[in-house]
Amino acid sequence: MNTTSLIDRLKVEDEKLNVELEESHGDCEKMKAVFEKRIDLYKQTLKEESLTELDRLRLENKKEWTLNHLLNLIIEKELRDKITSLTKRVYKLEKAVELGEGA
Repeated sequence: MNTTSLIDRLKVEDEKLNVELEESHGDCEKMKAVFEKRIDLYKQTLKEESLTELDRLRLENKKEWTLNHLLNLIIEKELRDKITSLTKRVYKLEKAVELGEGA
């Protein structure tokens, strides 16, 4: 496949993934799935020998950027879950202290 048609196909697939990302409406699992699909798309395209060095560098950059966003999404979810858990534990402890003081 020549470079122009390869890049055109990549742009079409990328746009489909952009639409899918918009339609996720911030759902973490759906967003992760889209980022993973995008990373796979970039990896597959990088295997093509017809890519120019510039296209290869751009694609490698896009892949790294997407990996970064995926990792940030995972870390954000883990932190949110930990904060929620800690908040619940603190609330229970405060209630236990209130009950102990009232006795």
